[in-house]
Amino acid sequence: MKNSNNFTDTFLETYHLMHSYNLIWYRKNFGGLDPRQGQGRILSALRRMQSISQKELGFILDIRPQSLGELLQKLEANGYITRHRSPTDKRALIVELTAKGENFQLQRPDYDALFVDLSDTEKQIISRAMEKIASRLADQIDKETEYYY
Repeated sequence: MKNSNNFTDTFLETYHLMHSYNLIWYRKNFGGLDPRQGQGRILSALRRMQSISQKELGFILDIRPQSLGELLQKLEANGYITRHRSPTDKRALIVELTAKGENFQLQRPDYDALFVDLSDTEKQIISRAMEKIASRLADQIDKETEYYY
């Protein structure tokens, strides 16, 4: 990391490095599926919902039906999900995770390994500071978006 006297620059650089590490890990282990976007986002949602209709999934994730269909087709071809007709409504497609899809959510980078050089006291100080930052950020997001909802 570059030498920087500016806390914000250091914080942002660390954030970007963490993001890069995350993307590299998921690319290496799951062909680039990231749980926060695209196909990975769908798998993350399915893990919480177990079984859901394709239409409901698209509504919840705010993905257009055509885009969702393409993403689901790729996930199905790679063995992460299965789709079948609903027994109660033959027009509806039900989407479910396979064992491979479940495994995607059970694995994640070993973030703890990044902090082995920190003492317990340093970890506690950083944790408290991050909680304050997260709280302020959540408040700021609420304030910025109050006119949209």
